[in-house]
Amino acid sequence: MNSDVATTTAPEQRWDPGDPLDTAFVEDEISMCEELRRGDFTRWRRPGGHELRERLTDCPERLFLFRTGDRWYAGCKTISDYVLDQGMPGVFCSRVYWYNVVGEVTSVRTSDADARIVFEPLDEAGRRAAFEAITPLTELVHPFAKQRDPGREKTSRPGGWLVTEERAAFLGLGEVHIRSYTRERFGPWLAAAEGDVLAYDPACSTGQFLSEFAAVDPARIRTVGQDLSRQMADFAASRLEKVVCGDAATPAVEPGTVDILFSRFLNSEVVSTAQARSILPGLADTLRPGGTMVLLGHSPVLLDTVDLESAGLRVRQTVARQDDFLFQYYVCERGA
Repeated sequence: MNSDVATTTAPEQRWDPGDPLDTAFVEDEISMCEELRRGDFTRWRRPGGHELRERLTDCPERLFLFRTGDRWYAGCKTISDYVLDQGMPGVFCSRVYWYNVVGEVTSVRTSDADARIVFEPLDEAGRRAAFEAITPLTELVHPFAKQRDPGREKTSRPGGWLVTEERAAFLGLGEVHIRSYTRERFGPWLAAAEGDVLAYDPACSTGQFLSEFAAVDPARIRTVGQDLSRQMADFAASRLEKVVCGDAATPAVEPGTVDILFSRFLNSEVVSTAQARSILPGLADTLRPGGTMVLLGHSPVLLDTVDLESAGLRVRQTVARQDDFLFQYYVCERGA
C-alpha cells in the first residue's frame, strides 16, 4: 500500500508491511480462485440464492459491480499473483479477470457489520461475454469501504513510512501493469502536446510512477511530486525535478498550471471516502483548462463519475484493458 496520506502531519513511523498472511487464508484464496475458474459456486450457495458476503472489517474491497446495457453484474476478486509470486504486501491488486465475474445481481444489502450481494450465477460463456462487454466507460464499482474497526474506514497511518530501495520496490509492485499502460496510453497524447508538459503527483510516494512516466519524453516532461512523508519526499527527490513535503490538501503547484495530474491516493485504505471527496476539488483546480487528471491505484478508487463531474471534470475513461485483465483507470479533462 502507498504511504501517501492526506491528513495532518505526524511523526513518521518505521515501514511495516503488515503481518504475514495466514497460511490457511492463502490456501483458501487459491482454492476460491480455482473454483471461480471452474464455475463452481458451491461455497456461495444459500437456500435463498447465491450470495457474496464479506464483513466490512475483513475484505469487502474484493466485491465489485458493473453494468452493461440494462444488466448489473457482480464480481469477486481473489488474492493477487503479485502477492503469491512476488511477496507484495496486502491481498488484492487492481486487476480483474473474466473469472472474477460471477453472475447477474439480484440484490445488494449492507448492515452495520457486513455487505452482501445476491447473484444468479452465469456459465462460463455468459461470464466471458459480460467481461468482454466492459467498455472504457464502464465503471467498476467497489461499493463497500473497508473498515479499520466498525464505523471507521481504514486509512494509512498518519505521517507515512521510512523507506529504503528494497522497501520502495515492494511499494511499486502493485502498479507494474498500471505504469506500463500509462506509458502506452499517453504516448500519442504527449506527441500531440505543444511545448513542455507539467506532470504533478500530489502523493508521489517513492517517485517511481512519475519518473517512469517522464522517461517517455524526458526533454519535455517537467515533474513535480509531493508527499506528506518527509522520508518519501527526500527519497523521491533523486527521481523528480521538484518534490515538496506537504499535505495534498494544499497542492504544491499553482492553480491552472498542470497539464497532467496522477492521483494514486484517493483510494481505499489510503484516505477515507470523505477525505477523498474533500481533497478532489483543490486538485482539479490545479489543472489548466483542458488539463488531464488520472485516478488509479492497486486499491479501489474511492470516487466515481458523479464525484468527478461535480468537481468540473469531464470523464473520458473509467477502465483500462490490458492483456487478459481490466482495472480501474479514470481519465478526466478539466473544462474551460
